Amino acid sequence: MTTDSATGPGGGTGIAVASGMLKGVFGHGVLAAFEERGLRARVYGTASSSGLSGGLAAIGRAREVGVDYWLRAAAGAARTGMSQVALESIREYGPTLRAGLFRDDAPDLLLATSRVTTEAGAELTQGPGAKRLGRQLLRDTLSGDRSWVERHLAPVVFATRPERAGPGAARLTEANYDAVAYASTRMLHAWAVPAEVDGEPYVDASYTCACPAREVAETGVSSLIVIGSDPFPLYRDLYGSEEIVDGALLGRARVLVVRPADDLKTLGVDYGAAAEEGLVGAYALGLETGHRFADDHGELLTNGSGS
Repeated sequence: MTTDSATGPGGGTGIAVASGMLKGVFGHGVLAAFEERGLRARVYGTASSSGLSGGLAAIGRAREVGVDYWLRAAAGAARTGMSQVALESIREYGPTLRAGLFRDDAPDLLLATSRVTTEAGAELTQGPGAKRLGRQLLRDTLSGDRSWVERHLAPVVFATRPERAGPGAARLTEANYDAVAYASTRMLHAWAVPAEVDGEPYVDASYTCACPAREVAETGVSSLIVIGSDPFPLYRDLYGSEEIVDGALLGRARVLVVRPADDLKTLGVDYGAAAEEGLVGAYALGLETGHRFADDHGELLTNGSGS
């Protein structure tokens, strides 16, 4: 039994899905299992690579697409590069997502990004030095050094219904969806094509908001399922600024973390490259994990997302 996902501004279930590049295939499997079991959230929070899988889950199409998207994405990453993979996926799935996400009866969708706030940051992120900067920002994650990010970037969450989201949420529309979706994915070390939304420069959500759990909690949900793609502690951003803890409370929401027990590398799936059999195995693991979660939390299936 499920209930309507857009019946009110508070209560019910929220789902936040962390970024993870190709490791996001696991989260897609979890969402597909939820879809099979009738677990549909009132609010979906997504960032970077989870924008596609979370968007498909919000319109009830995650299971239909399944692992096929990830197989094409991995093949395309090796052949044409990540920018073209992201742009092609938006061309392919954008019409379906736009048609479903902005319906009156659709769940709320939050899509996180990082806005570039300074001229110096724009020059670096949009110009020929972007790849070098991106590599440095990845090295900074080892020490948790967020100094460049704090000086030049700010998290911006676009929402289909910003009036229900937290302070500062921007409006996600059919007109800007494609630009926001691409901007959310643009990791500087591997994405050659710059990203802009309404003429302003943006980069990948993960630098400032790799998992918009707090933003989903701010919509007033009572249960918050957070899906990660690694067995390690789950954090708000790449730099470990805020841990998302299973069983804790964010606002009034009880946090329930879903993640793989082992590193997906053991299956042949890493962030930027993956073997075909590894993707199939990681997706199957996500399905299995999602069904096990549904077995353990039947109250979410009964109460649905809008109660």
